[in-house]
Amino acid sequence: MDFEHCSCSGKSLNRLLQPALLATLSEKPSHGYALLQRVCELEFFAGAPPDASGLYKALKEMELEGLVFSSWDLSASGPARRLYALSSSGEACGRQWVKTLETYREQIDGLLDLLTKDKPKASTRS
Repeated sequence: MDFEHCSCSGKSLNRLLQPALLATLSEKPSHGYALLQRVCELEFFAGAPPDASGLYKALKEMELEGLVFSSWDLSASGPARRLYALSSSGEACGRQWVKTLETYREQIDGLLDLLTKDKPKASTRS
């Protein structure tokens, strides 16, 4: 069986796009394209980077939730671009993600222990 596109490959963890965006925006305000590039550099998304439309959809949802805000950047040559920045609610959400991810890590460690624990081999009958 080819596990490349199976959920067991870990390539379908798109729910973690939000904390990745929060972490990236905590570094500095950024344009959408720069955010996409930065998120794609994260080891977590290696081999399965989010697509641009999914990233912009996540940013729009985060803006509606009050986690980020955006403004038009007219300073660069070329068309106006949106500049995204973290709000105080986004900063608080990022701190909550730290707690959540630490809990996930503990739970994953427990699951890994269970999956990798030496189990007696089933006897084969002749």
